[in-house]
Formats: sequence, C-alpha cells, structure tokens
Amino acid sequence: MDKLLSIIIPTFNRADLISDTLESIRMQTYPNFECLIVDDGSTDDSKKVISSFCNSDKRFQLFSRRQDRIKGPNTCRNYGFENAKGDFIYFFDSDDFLKPTALETYINAFQENTDGVLAHVERVDKKKGELIDVNVIQSDNLIEDYFTYKVCYFVCGILWRKSFLDQQTELFDEALGNHDEWDFNLRMIYANPNMIRLPQVLVTYFQHEDSFKREIQKGNDIEINSAFQARFKHLDLLVKMDLQNRLKYTLHIANFYKKIVRNKLFANQENWFSYYQKASSLYFKSNAYHSFLKLSLAIVLFKSTKKGYSLFD
Repeated sequence: MDKLLSIIIPTFNRADLISDTLESIRMQTYPNFECLIVDDGSTDDSKKVISSFCNSDKRFQLFSRRQDRIKGPNTCRNYGFENAKGDFIYFFDSDDFLKPTALETYINAFQENTDGVLAHVERVDKKKGELIDVNVIQSDNLIEDYFTYKVCYFVCGILWRKSFLDQQTELFDEALGNHDEWDFNLRMIYANPNMIRLPQVLVTYFQHEDSFKREIQKGNDIEINSAFQARFKHLDLLVKMDLQNRLKYTLHIANFYKKIVRNKLFANQENWFSYYQKASSLYFKSNAYHSFLKLSLAIVLFKSTKKGYSLFD
C-alpha cells in the first residue's frame, strides 16, 4: 500500500524535544507521508528547529495556529486535520518517538473495511530511561474499562482512516485542556469503529517532569477541573445511550474525586475539602454509602496519624 499518510503534531515550546520526534518520523521505512506540525505560538526556538526539517525534507510542513482560534493542542490538531491531504490520519505529539517500522506496520495491517489500527505504546521515564509500563488495549467491556483507565488508548497509538474521521461530528474538543485525548478516544469508541489491534509496541511516549499529563498529579486545579468537565460530558452521553448508566458512571466520577482528595492531602494542599464535598455528594447520589464512610475514615486517619493510605484505594 502506497497511499498518503498524514501525521499531525501540535507543539508549543518543544525546541529541546521535537528534533528527536521528527527524526524518528523521517527515518520511517514507509516513505509516503506528510508531517504537519502546527505551532501554538511558541516563544522558544521550536519554529527554527522545525523549519530546518521542512527545508531539508518537503514532507515536513510547518503551520501556525490561526490567531482567531482558541489556543491549545486540540485546536492545532483540528487545524492540522483540516489541512491534511492523506488517506490516513495519525495524531502524534512533539515528545513521542516512533519505532522505525511503525508506519509500515500500521499501513500493512489495514484491510478494506478497517477504520483504524491500534498498537501498544510504551511509557518511558525520560530522565532515567526506564520503562514505566505498556498500555492495555484489549477489553471485553471496552467503554467502562476505558472510562476507568483499565484500558488506555493514546492518540499516538492509533492510525485512522480519514474517511471514518470525516464522518464524526466532532474531533478534538477545543474547550478541554486536560483529558482531551481521553475524550476524543472515548467518542471514537462510541462510533463503533472496525478496529484491528496489533500485539507490537510501535510508539514510545516519553514522560518527563513537565509532561502535561502530570498536571493532575501535581494538583493543578485548572487541569483537574478540565478532567471533570470531560467526565461529566461523557456521563451525559452515556445516560443518553442508556439511563441505567447514570448510577454506575456517577460512582466512577466520585471515585475520581476520591483520588484528587488523596493527591491533595498527600501534597498538603489546603483545598482538598471542596473535592471531598463533591465526592461525598456523588457517593450519596449513587447510593454508595460505604464508599463515603471509607473515604471519610481515610481522611480522619491520615489527618491524625499520617496513616490510612490503603483506605484511599
């Protein structure tokens, strides 16, 4: 298969990282691609680094987010998609790394009725060079397992047929900051695509200290609120599919509030109580009184003795 493949990369101030990412693309054994890098207003040397690739290899193209559109990676991804000419779409990030035969392996797996091909992604600690984990992509209960992180899709783990994405009413939600990939992948799952799952690891996702995905662990309230915005958005969608989903997924959201309470307490952040109140409200709405009592006991023990960590699980 020699059809054109469009790689779309949003970037912002990644001059120190993006060179390795683009080099991993340039060295691919599948040559028929275009790589659209959409800059989100970088103030470092990102454009200079990217331009050097564009000047030496016409498959690389640099775009800038239009000033009349919302800042953020989702806008950049959507803008890249609007300019893509390929039959296949691959969303990538500016700190990811492709195995040399990745694109060829993805393309060769496509069949006539395939909407997307999904492969494993390994997470590696950038500083230590150590493997953190490899994501789980198989499930017999996909929607719930994805909602609760038992299954994890990275956007860089899936090659899509463009005609499937063209049929969707929304790609990346530009109003979301955090959990934007989670939201996108879950909505694609709802569309019931014909997927092929590969056993190989084809992508390395480097996790570093300023990785955007770490902001929730750090207690960044803006990113935490975005994560809950995404969850409540999907609660509404799931209830529209089946009213019986309300209790189950409300409980899942309550458990996510519990994790935030734990993170806030362990980091000694004073606004943990507001998240406790929200968790408690949802536990009552989902009739999970035991979970409410367990969380309350965990907080009392931790505040008084600095113990009781296991009760937060």
